[in-house]
Amino acid sequence: MLRRFLVLSTLALVLILPAACAAPAADSENAAAAEAPAAEEAAGQDVEGAPQPEPAEGLDDPSSESSATNAVPIYNSWDEVLNAAQGTTVTWSLWGGSETINAHVDEFIGQSLLEQYGVTLERAPLDNTADAVNQVLNEKAAGRESSGSIDAIWINGDNFRALKDAGALYGPFVAILPNAGLVDWRNAAVGYDFGVAVDGYESPWAGFQWVLEYNRATVGDNPPRTFDDLRTWIEENPGRFTYPAPPNHVGAAFVRQLFYWAAGSSEPFLGEFDQAVFNEYAPVVWEYLNAIEPNLWRGGQTYPDPATMTELLANQAIDFNMEYDSSRASTYIREGLYPDAIRTTVLESGTLANVSYIAIPYNASNPAGALVLANYLLSPEYQTAITDPEILGWKMVIDPTRLSEAEQAALAETTRGVATLSADALSSAALPEMNADWLPAIKRGWEENVLQR
Repeated sequence: MLRRFLVLSTLALVLILPAACAAPAADSENAAAAEAPAAEEAAGQDVEGAPQPEPAEGLDDPSSESSATNAVPIYNSWDEVLNAAQGTTVTWSLWGGSETINAHVDEFIGQSLLEQYGVTLERAPLDNTADAVNQVLNEKAAGRESSGSIDAIWINGDNFRALKDAGALYGPFVAILPNAGLVDWRNAAVGYDFGVAVDGYESPWAGFQWVLEYNRATVGDNPPRTFDDLRTWIEENPGRFTYPAPPNHVGAAFVRQLFYWAAGSSEPFLGEFDQAVFNEYAPVVWEYLNAIEPNLWRGGQTYPDPATMTELLANQAIDFNMEYDSSRASTYIREGLYPDAIRTTVLESGTLANVSYIAIPYNASNPAGALVLANYLLSPEYQTAITDPEILGWKMVIDPTRLSEAEQAALAETTRGVATLSADALSSAALPEMNADWLPAIKRGWEENVLQR
């Protein structure tokens, strides 16, 4: 059981930490969850400049800003892509630290690509997503404009920013994907990757969202769903709540969400760091955290790591935990790690969501195969499948309201874990991750004004 927990914990961590971590993410953390506008507004938040690509014939204009030198093929229609991909092998570089994910990629995704499109999937496991990023950057520096060693990368956060800023990405390509129309690009949680506009240079494939796990036997059926109510609950139930210390990704997300709450919106934090804005809202956050500290577990004298928090909730020593994998509680109940009474909730104002994407290097040897892979990962068939806890239990990245009636019915029939919220409940509460430029100041501020206070 411990081994299983470590695997899942590692997965959750790598999905949101930066290039220095062993996954496609951004602890930008250290700095990638919320009180902002109403949940419905936050989930569909139209941010000025947010990418809103529509499926179309042909790739987006390859001469646009940030576009790479296109020595690799450009396709004018999806039929051209399918014809070019037929009978080829596509190399997908992705974090290889989970046997469960590796098997899923090899068997579920690989088999589907071969049967449906005649494309063979070759998984190239990574210890660190930054290794693939550096490989692409080295090839660009060496002038290798085609026949690159990587066709696709599982990526987000600082890793995406590095390749985009270097002009080392193929595309923009999203508009040519038939299934891109199922994505709500107006939603800043999808259209921005840790504050960086996607602009058609990467395609989403799996979603993760911060949730509170709670013990229904002790908390009841109506857990606090606002930061004000949570503060009251903590005061009335001393020792029963805590959070991991930043820069841990889960604890740092808790703190970042307080900045959204203090500002009443996520919007001030989607752009580059602004010292004046930070100075306006940071004192409100530090006051909140210092106010609850005496009533935290062990009087706030120590902040447990996520593994310890999971053990504490499992043993009913605390009543809340927090996690980016919105289906983890259901998995732990099924495996006997959590008691049956554990459930999950999101805040009324929303919680942080981040997305894992597929990006294609500027010099990919098989861009057609990579496009087929990206499109398949957006298909209703696949997006519905990954919500099944027996498969992965992850959050879909397409908008469920854009599915056909038959597809929505299939989604509704998909078994959902006993503690997992519905796709609609999660999507309607999703908030975009903060721009990574803010993270160092928040980490430093928490240490100086809370930890060392």
